[in-house]
Amino acid sequence: MANRVAPASPELTKFYSERHDWRNAGEERMRFRKHMQLAQVRPGSAVLDIGSRNGDLRKYLPRDVKYQGLDIAPEFAAPDILIHDITSGLPFPDASFDYVFMVEVLEHTPTAYSTAGEIYRVLKPGGVWMVSVPNPYHVKEIIWNLFRVPDRQGHIYSWTRQTISRLGEMNGFRLVAWGGTYFYPPIPAPWWMLARSVAYKFVKA
Repeated sequence: MANRVAPASPELTKFYSERHDWRNAGEERMRFRKHMQLAQVRPGSAVLDIGSRNGDLRKYLPRDVKYQGLDIAPEFAAPDILIHDITSGLPFPDASFDYVFMVEVLEHTPTAYSTAGEIYRVLKPGGVWMVSVPNPYHVKEIIWNLFRVPDRQGHIYSWTRQTISRLGEMNGFRLVAWGGTYFYPPIPAPWWMLARSVAYKFVKA
């Protein structure tokens, strides 16, 4: 498979390309650990990592998984990371993967509903969709809303447990587990309500 596909949206590509080096290693570590705790990835599985950046999720996966990263920013192009805009669909055959990860990506996705349908399509029967999104009840989100702080991170949607559960159900998924990712500075969140983001585990019904 080629490691470059022309993105469908130049505006989205430009936005995330300009921000490709925005990251916090400590926060990413907490997110990845929570995803691994919930996902329980089996050795030898086929894994799709949407919004993969440079593929750091691989460090937390079993060594023998078949890993495929996907990102919109050309800076991350690599043999196992495909550059592609998911608003145009997923460029993979039906039932290609055992697990699909979206770590802090769905809130950036203009086509969230159709993207969830595409994830259902590329997952094998019983496959797992792991997705984490910012917690809209976190104190920072509440303060930003109260003081009308403009979004600079490309967030389009705010997902509650009810709305993301419904999104999954309408696309053939069943929510089986969820939990908070981290609390500042970052440390593991003692309760999901204090967590900066929340991870959800869906299973293809």
